[in-house]
Amino acid sequence: MTASNQSQNGAGIESVSLTWDEIKKIKRAICDGRPYTDRMSFAMACRLMDLKNNRSREYESVLREIRFLEGIAPSSVTKAASQFKRPPLHPFWHKHFYAPRHFLANLGARWGFQRGGNKDLMKLIEDVALRHCHGPEELQSVLPHHLVMDGWKDRASFGLTGDWIIFAKHDGKNYYLDLASHKEGDQPDALMTKLRSGCAAEFPFLFNE
Repeated sequence: MTASNQSQNGAGIESVSLTWDEIKKIKRAICDGRPYTDRMSFAMACRLMDLKNNRSREYESVLREIRFLEGIAPSSVTKAASQFKRPPLHPFWHKHFYAPRHFLANLGARWGFQRGGNKDLMKLIEDVALRHCHGPEELQSVLPHHLVMDGWKDRASFGLTGDWIIFAKHDGKNYYLDLASHKEGDQPDALMTKLRSGCAAEFPFLFNE
């Protein structure tokens, strides 16, 4: 297998050839020898290595959700895994992982901010206004508290959203392909091209079905 990387000064492309045994050793080192390592693509392992090297909390967030999918962790803070419904991403699956940068998006989803607000937001505003009607200063201090605290509690009980762990199911086992953002999900053909180029060489049986 040949891996290519852009040099830091942008001068050109550097290619490195690795054997499958070398790739397996690298993946096991990145993932600390976890039992699902051989079912994780080299592309995803490298992405995790980048998160780990940057001391990102997302490294542990991703692994926590994978442990749940493997039946190792008893619970998950995000929405249940679901299968893509339409080609080209069907029959692959995706599971959300949560990171602090997803906080505002989850609040926005709870109160329907992108649609101008939902009925729960309207009811909250009315209730707060009735209970704290002693002046605009009180309302301005109380309403944000309820928007954040109540919104977060409600959203967490439903299941948080974030970016995606994309995986496939084969012979009763999960194969972890890559990470992807919601924005990438809006362009399924491009996302499928990314998955195929990064994973098909290791797991051809997942792309021939």
